[in-house]
Amino acid sequence: MIKKTSKVLLYSLLPMVVAASSCSNEPSQNKTATVQSTTPKVDTVKKPAPLPPAPVKPVNPDTVTLNRKFNDVARYIAGLKQAPGSTLAPTLEKDTVWMRYCKSFAIEWQHAENVRLKPMATWAETELAAQRKMNLDIFYPFSGPDILHANVLFPKAKHYHLYGLERAGALPELAKMKPQDIESYMIEVDMSLTDILGKSYFITKNMLNDLQKNNVNGTLPLMCIFLVRNNYEIVNVKYYHLNDNGTDSPLHKDSIPAHTNDFVKVYFRHPGDTNIQVVSYMKCNMVDAEIQKNAGLIAFLDKMPMSTTYIKSASYLLHNPTFSVMRNAVLKKSVSIVQDDTGVPYRNLPAKDWKLTFYGSYIRPVSSFPEGFYQLDLQKAYHIGDSLKQIKPLPFSLGYHWGSNYQNLIKAERKS
Repeated sequence: MIKKTSKVLLYSLLPMVVAASSCSNEPSQNKTATVQSTTPKVDTVKKPAPLPPAPVKPVNPDTVTLNRKFNDVARYIAGLKQAPGSTLAPTLEKDTVWMRYCKSFAIEWQHAENVRLKPMATWAETELAAQRKMNLDIFYPFSGPDILHANVLFPKAKHYHLYGLERAGALPELAKMKPQDIESYMIEVDMSLTDILGKSYFITKNMLNDLQKNNVNGTLPLMCIFLVRNNYEIVNVKYYHLNDNGTDSPLHKDSIPAHTNDFVKVYFRHPGDTNIQVVSYMKCNMVDAEIQKNAGLIAFLDKMPMSTTYIKSASYLLHNPTFSVMRNAVLKKSVSIVQDDTGVPYRNLPAKDWKLTFYGSYIRPVSSFPEGFYQLDLQKAYHIGDSLKQIKPLPFSLGYHWGSNYQNLIKAERKS
């Protein structure tokens, strides 16, 4: 990806006619719709009749019904062609800016898949086999909208819990937008994905700008893009409020969460599958001073079931004394922790409590972070493990030392 000004120029200079076949398509399982929409079509063009709807298996305690408009919009902003029976106007796919966008996105996505996502998936088949078999909820603090990497590592988890400082927002209402506004939106989406696709992580200061209401409008659009690009179908999107007792209550309209502890749930599945998975995202500040004032979040963390925790590129926040509440929650509620060195400090994972497996290589943090986050005890553990040939290889780049061979990952498994 390139700078925004360069991208605008690139879109304007590329040929004004691009063959529709140049747009990226999903693998074969996404080429045919398996569910018939109940939403009226906005166009009058006669289309092939969709196949009979696949039954939707509810995820208790939520009642989930199919609303395919979310999937249609997600596929469009992900640069993917619509499935038969789409609720979107067919003219949208004829827009030359969108056609150039989907061609560019396909190249960027393919690169990320080749250098990182596919190696991660292969690695996880063996190294995270036990965690996948347990199939616990995935707890991913400091994630932002990064369902992408959590889903690659743990593809069958029933519920992913994501948290960040950015607003949840909403998917765009394409039918109400002018063509030039849709084109601007696509460029903003492209820019917002620069860091995660190129470096494997989001940069907070960039997200706080990119995900403003007048730009991409929150984390939800990016989460949906990742899901449909990972060959899922968005079944529904619902908004909730986290109550002070740790339970949640539905919000009765698709509104952008505006209050503390409002959050969004995305229900998704593989096309034709009856098993629905869920990813929740809530905007919240996890520093102690804020959590201690948040009765709902405290209650939720206390009631949270034992989970698999995933942490990466977390700015070493759990190393700070001011993040003790979240650090203690991770240690208390995790059956396994999969993290890089930015997660729970090594000193908080004693051998009497945790079985540790080390991957890759450990070096000092990148220059963006203070020297104080360098862990001498972790360096010693890697040195001893290397001498005993106990350090396992890490066949992909993931984290702040992106593009290098100096990446680390730690798997901590609770001892019974």
